[in-house]
Amino acid sequence: MEHVYASNMHCAACKGNIEKKLKGIKGILEVNANLVTNVIKVRFNEKLVNDETIINACKEIGYRLEVIDDEEVIDNSKGMKKNVIKLIIGVILLAILMFLAMSDMWPNLIIDSFKEPIYLLPLIELAITLVIIGIFFSYYISGFKSLIKLSPNMDSLVFLGSLFSLVYSVYLIIKLIIFPDQYFIYGSHEDNMGKIMFHNYLDSAAMILVIVSIGKFIEDLSKRKAKSTINELLKLRPKYANLLVNNEIKQIETKYLKSGDTIIIKEGETIPLDGIIITGKTSVDESLLTGESLPVAKDEGDNVIGGSINKDGSITVLINKTKKDNVLSKIVSLVMEASNMDTKLTRKVDKVSRVFVPIVLVIAIIVFISWIITGVINNGPILGDHFLNIFDEAFTFAISVVVISCPCALGLATPISLLVGSSIFAKKGILVNNSNAIETIKNVDTIVLDKTNTITNGKLTVSKFDLYTNNQKEIIRVKTIEQYSTHPLSVGIVEALKDYKEVDKEFKMISNVPGQGVKGIYEDETIFIGNKDLFIKEYNKENKKVYLEKMDEGSKVGLLPIIAFNANEVIGQFYLKDELKSNAKEFISKISTKFKEVILLTGDNDIIANNIANEVGIKKVISNVKPEGKGDVIKKLKEEGKIVLMVGDGVNDSLALTYSDVGIGLAKGSDVALASSDFILMNSDLIDILDIIEVSKLIRKNIAFNLLWAFIYNTLFIPLAAGALALVGVMLTPMYASMLMALSSVTVCLNSLTLLIKKRNHKVNDIN
Repeated sequence: MEHVYASNMHCAACKGNIEKKLKGIKGILEVNANLVTNVIKVRFNEKLVNDETIINACKEIGYRLEVIDDEEVIDNSKGMKKNVIKLIIGVILLAILMFLAMSDMWPNLIIDSFKEPIYLLPLIELAITLVIIGIFFSYYISGFKSLIKLSPNMDSLVFLGSLFSLVYSVYLIIKLIIFPDQYFIYGSHEDNMGKIMFHNYLDSAAMILVIVSIGKFIEDLSKRKAKSTINELLKLRPKYANLLVNNEIKQIETKYLKSGDTIIIKEGETIPLDGIIITGKTSVDESLLTGESLPVAKDEGDNVIGGSINKDGSITVLINKTKKDNVLSKIVSLVMEASNMDTKLTRKVDKVSRVFVPIVLVIAIIVFISWIITGVINNGPILGDHFLNIFDEAFTFAISVVVISCPCALGLATPISLLVGSSIFAKKGILVNNSNAIETIKNVDTIVLDKTNTITNGKLTVSKFDLYTNNQKEIIRVKTIEQYSTHPLSVGIVEALKDYKEVDKEFKMISNVPGQGVKGIYEDETIFIGNKDLFIKEYNKENKKVYLEKMDEGSKVGLLPIIAFNANEVIGQFYLKDELKSNAKEFISKISTKFKEVILLTGDNDIIANNIANEVGIKKVISNVKPEGKGDVIKKLKEEGKIVLMVGDGVNDSLALTYSDVGIGLAKGSDVALASSDFILMNSDLIDILDIIEVSKLIRKNIAFNLLWAFIYNTLFIPLAAGALALVGVMLTPMYASMLMALSSVTVCLNSLTLLIKKRNHKVNDIN
């Protein structure tokens, strides 16, 4: 069984702690925590584990879990409003606290009654600080629980930094109350000879909490923007549907619909789930699902996709897929999972994040001890102009190290870029099935293209035809046989004979002749329509050779000859051709500049394959390959040292797509079950492959910057916070450390969002 949970994790250490805790429970088979969406998927043995077990296990280490529908709209508006109110109050109180804490700089602005006794103002500061701590007390709860369970996270660092600053300040205030004559707040040292200027760290204790909360809020806003495509997709499914039961319409919630139900969809309404039209015809807007802007015509027997909009008239639809098997569900799942793919890079980052906080705490202890020892050797604080005593100096640097360290930037660097990138892909009708391919595609030097449904439309149309009889009845019978036939070639012939309006329904039977064509039996004759083999077998007149020669001539120029005849005469010959996609030539022209080799791989014969290749500009052709042999071709290319990108329709190309370094499957609008593809093109537009190359390049650059920033931030600012350059005047107090800590993850999030701007400013034609 698999359940989905919403969580309050917010850093890479949180993700690692939750996964480690749950994986240690007997009966849990798989845990997948997504840091960007704050969603945790758990697959477990329901005989050994239940929701309560999972929720309580995470509660022990300071995390709140809540069972949700895996297709629930991501709406944190209530939580966001609450956080905004808390932030506003916190910022106002912090501003007052900072004003009072720095009152020695503007003593004339402080009312005299606040100055005596000397400890009154610090007590007011303490009261304000405690209120701020109360507002953001969740850091204390979460940080404390994580520490005592030996699974520290970012909250632990915030908690310790704030707590130590508070405790030390309370200690100083107590000393001030007991020995008020030993301290002064206003005036100069010269005016207060023999006294110590009083200073506390209450501003740091409060500011750490407020600044980090502001950073988290900005980070959450960035995440919400990144998740906007998922929300748009989730909202496509209407809340209610019109269920047809015993010829009566009942309005029910969409979540209760199931496969086999019949629903009525009125004009302008959204289709809730995938199904097949059983009555009515319409045009459907599938743009938000496939990226195709034009409405798609639908008739009885056609499939419709859940989330698309019925544009014309009322239709009755039979639901033929379960909720989880629907196209919309698969798209949402792929977009969400794209941000959480298990790559070599993310695995390394996760390992670093798990030990990051403990290492930081050890560094802080070392920093504290080092400054104490240095102070003892120096017989006083090294930076005597800034600190009153040795402990004060060591404490400040240790707290700064704790506060400035942030595993968030490392943890968010890859997944948030992937989420924004996959959102861009989804809006173009491109789904990411494997995020590793975003990295791999830059190394590709060979692209292999299937022919049918990839380069061509996969629908054979009649390029030319000859009719040899004046008997209109015979021609109408040929059209009738093809119209009622299930043979894939019949559609093209029916279209070629569209000027013949009549239909002869007096036939006894129409059936396929396996591998050769079809036949229709009437009262007075049998009419055959098929290939050369069928003609040789069934036609015995002396003029047979003439028609065979014509068929051979058609084959030589890449056409598929079909002949219609009865026992006495040949009725007509039809020459079919698989038409190129409208942008196939443009695509091959552009893609040829990106890769060293472009190969056409097809099961068709040499003549047809080479004709198509010449028409679009492909130089290398591998033809007469059976579906199972396509995989062997890809393996051979890889053995030659080539990095291969395979493009196919996902049916007979599944092996080739699996064996290739990068596989791109064309979904033909309604089929997203292409597990063997790394990318899925929902509208089967070849030009989208150029977008895949471009956006993948932008994502890689974005991730590289994020990781570089996270690396530089931690390697540069932790030593600075520890006081490495304090002797030359470069020093970070806990106040500035908290600002930089908040800035680190915000920078990563905002940089990831620049992908949206870069994509708008790039055109496919401008790809380098």
